[in-house]
Amino acid sequence: MAQPRLVRPQTRMKKFFIVLGAIFLTLILLGAIGIGIAAFKGAALDKESKAYVDAAVPVIISSWSTQELLNRASPEFNQVTKTDDVERFFQTLRLLGKMQKYQGSKGQSVISRILGKGTTISADYLVRAEFEGGTAKIYVKLIKHGNLWQIGGFRVEPTYSRRQPNQAMQR
Repeated sequence: MAQPRLVRPQTRMKKFFIVLGAIFLTLILLGAIGIGIAAFKGAALDKESKAYVDAAVPVIISSWSTQELLNRASPEFNQVTKTDDVERFFQTLRLLGKMQKYQGSKGQSVISRILGKGTTISADYLVRAEFEGGTAKIYVKLIKHGNLWQIGGFRVEPTYSRRQPNQAMQR
């Protein structure tokens, strides 16, 4: 008769730690792949949102066109903003005169996942521009609906120079 083989507790523990190690290694590998995909997708979203801002903002601010802004506005922007308010605000900004130099935009996109609401892709940018009568910082908030970027927020901080644009032309 063969004697029954005894399994040592050390052997069971060794197998347990090997299986546990394999599980943790798999989780780490999946996490690294997820981070890589997110970084790649994030870089692509940054590139396309920056291109959108750099194409849209100069068109809007070159003449402070209410209609150009509203053509690119998101439904969220239109819900909280009245056309007359934008027109009055842009009327004061027209005192800056013609745009002399668009200095580009700086910012990035963000992917937010909220339970019950789903995924939102947005971007925040700061644009600087020089005008005949001063400078402006423009803060642009974008939101992506499907494949379309739209303006969700547009805030301007103008700095007027001492001379108005028409005074500069008269000298």
